Parts: sequence; structure tokens; C-alpha cells
Amino acid sequence: MRRTAEEVAQAKAAARAAKDTIIKLYVERERSMHQIADAYNIHHTWLKAWFDDWGVTTGSRRSVQAPAQR
Repeated sequence: MRRTAEEVAQAKAAARAAKDTIIKLYVERERSMHQIADAYNIHHTWLKAWFDDWGVTTGSRRSVQAPAQR
């Protein structure tokens, strides 16, 4: 089932609003990007792009860097 543009926009907005929770799930609880994307009903590539914007280091060395450290 294809989602409408409005449904996609709502899912993206909800995920962005949950930024702190998403980062905590990824960095501290070691959930995969795919697990998080599925839970928030978004595409994992969006999540990867947001992680880049938010200063989240992905891969085996997960961490969050302040903007000044990047």
C-alpha cells in the first residue's frame, strides 16, 4: 500500500519531533537504523540524513557530537 504525500509528511514530522528519543535508541540502546525507521514508519535513508545533520556518528562507533566538535 502506497502512502499519500500527507502521510509521509506526517511520519517525517513525528520522527523529527522525537529527535532525542531516536538518538537515545540508536546510541545508548544500540537499535539499528532499520529498527528505528520501521518503528517511526519512515525510510532509513531519511534517518541517515538526519543523523548526519544531528551530529550522530553511525557505524560501530556510535556517538553524538556537539556541532562545534564536527
